[in-house]
Amino acid sequence: MMANCKSCSAPLNADTNICLYCGVRNDVDLHDKFDYSIKNSWSGHICPRCNIALQAIDLTINVHFYIERCSECFGLFFAPGELEVLLDNAVSAKEAINLKLIQNINNDYYQPAKVTYIKCPVCRILMNRINFGYHSGVVTDQCRKHGIWLDSGEITHLIEWKKAGGQLSA
Repeated sequence: MMANCKSCSAPLNADTNICLYCGVRNDVDLHDKFDYSIKNSWSGHICPRCNIALQAIDLTINVHFYIERCSECFGLFFAPGELEVLLDNAVSAKEAINLKLIQNINNDYYQPAKVTYIKCPVCRILMNRINFGYHSGVVTDQCRKHGIWLDSGEITHLIEWKKAGGQLSA
């Protein structure tokens, strides 16, 4: 499922949230996927990528569900267990595994990048890098105490991976 730029409607590559045509940064993870509103413009925590205040976002998925988001890079911070709740509410239970589709999803989203360690938005200690679901292709930044950081585009990848039965194969 390819996203389009909110400014010029050009297709966005799976590995970026910046439009190659007009240069606008797009929220590929929440825009058109979830109903949400900004609860507070400052959650009390700092983005580990941009070093600016994170927003508190209210996602409506059966109940009010609060996460934190950077208004600049669109990274998302989930408290322990929240990412799994979001995925469970975004994707119905799967009974089959589509390995070819999982491989295609991972190939589409694969982006060789320099490995960097970032600090937890809460305690500011370096987080561990862990492949979500052992082989989802999404390397998350995790603080055992405070939660999981996802860069822009990674929640979309995880939703598509789960739809293809990725969690069943984990």
